[in-house]
Amino acid sequence: MTLLVSAAAIAGGLAVGLLLTALRASTQPWLHLPARGLVAFLRKTPLLVQLFFWYFGAAQLLGEDVVGAITGWSGIAVGGWRLPAPSFEFLSAAFGIALYAGAFFSEELRAGIRAVPCGQREAALSLGFTPRAAFLRVVLPQALRVSALPLLGQCANTIKNTSLAMGIGLAELAYSARQVETDTLLAFQAFAVATVLYAGAILLLQWAAPIALRRLGRAPAQIASAGAPS
Repeated sequence: MTLLVSAAAIAGGLAVGLLLTALRASTQPWLHLPARGLVAFLRKTPLLVQLFFWYFGAAQLLGEDVVGAITGWSGIAVGGWRLPAPSFEFLSAAFGIALYAGAFFSEELRAGIRAVPCGQREAALSLGFTPRAAFLRVVLPQALRVSALPLLGQCANTIKNTSLAMGIGLAELAYSARQVETDTLLAFQAFAVATVLYAGAILLLQWAAPIALRRLGRAPAQIASAGAPS
């Protein structure tokens, strides 16, 4: 469950981060001002409080009928396998953590964009690119390369932040460790194993992500030079 909600939150957070970054780069005040305000608000409020809002507050705002429609379907059948429908706890946790992570991803992407020399955009415009194409095809790929390592660090933080989902009843790793400790009174053993599993998941991410970036040709200079043969 921890891996599933982490994957959903990271994927959703990257999408939110890209959207917020694009809005903040806009020259239209009605686009970049709300985006800046949302990023500041999300970064300055505790994630646990946000999760409580999406689980308890949003449920009241949406109503029982909407919540029932979201969680009432039986899942997806793929051949002989059936993927169960996600619980409302999972959806609230994934959405809340993704939105929170997206604010931090946006800041890292914004820093990466500012690190790209202005001459890159100007050269693209002089070659006939539209401002949108110059941003998407020239500036953004370079910004992603610059911010790859900081984004990887934020992904690791997102995995750790999933432990707060136990506060809304999601049976992830921290919740399960607490249940084991309650049933067996083996607090040290239960939380030691949970700690090792969290560390293992993050180390796996830090090992696999640079390999994927090198194969995609998106690795920053530090990763590319480390992987080059001597």
